[in-house]
Amino acid sequence: MGGSWFAHGADEVRELSFLFCGRQNCQPGETVGPAVREHYVMHYCLSGRGVYRAQGVKYEIGPGDGFLILPGELSSYQADSQQPWNHIWVGFTGSRAADYLKCCGLGKERRTFQCAQSQQLEDCVQAMLGFDTAGAGNELLLLGELYVFLGWIAQSAQSSVRRSRETASEYVELAMEYIRNHFQEDLTVAKLARYVGLNRSYLTTVFQNTINMSPQQYLMRFRMEWAANMLSENKLTVGEIARSCGYPDSLTFSKAFKRTLGVTPTQYRREHEEQP
Repeated sequence: MGGSWFAHGADEVRELSFLFCGRQNCQPGETVGPAVREHYVMHYCLSGRGVYRAQGVKYEIGPGDGFLILPGELSSYQADSQQPWNHIWVGFTGSRAADYLKCCGLGKERRTFQCAQSQQLEDCVQAMLGFDTAGAGNELLLLGELYVFLGWIAQSAQSSVRRSRETASEYVELAMEYIRNHFQEDLTVAKLARYVGLNRSYLTTVFQNTINMSPQQYLMRFRMEWAANMLSENKLTVGEIARSCGYPDSLTFSKAFKRTLGVTPTQYRREHEEQP
């Protein structure tokens, strides 16, 4: 059983372009290459076994494993003689393809990966195979599936990195970055803890031990510093600034602002307007 779909006219200037995809139940010992590809190709093993060879290195591939073929390099791959693999693949190019692969933990230094989301990856390729006619609509749908395909692999890579993270400071840095990017939302410590992969109590402990304040205190201080900057530099109302930094009403915001900076938003603005 097999199938493939090739797109035409892909543009390397775009940040990401779908080229082709396919799937195949291989025959025992079936070999492809050695050959040089002009684009990136990601293979994923659904079942069975095989080997991948690149740059003089042999990689054993089994269920849940995948490998990356880099453009311009001589490589080959071969199905096992006893348990030939059933595998899927996606080819792509683009100006930011290497960046997206880096998110997946892949590049010249690492050619193989593991992903437990076999069904999701298979579904992506199956959907791609269905968009086999030309047209802007199908082109966008193919690109969407390609992003989803890479997303599942990147998520697995990120989970692996989190499991291997050794220092509390790395968790704190990740949490602070999330706060800086999401402080305008209804952000809670529980949501923050879920994002970094820790329970709420332990996240609070590592924050206190690392920067001498809780996640909630850091969030409030960041919001208030951002609000203070807005109060001194533009003419938005206090209510507009409150909503812009994650508070539903000006009263709650004003109380938090005074508790943090010692003056109300109105007093703070007046003091800064009076300065020469």
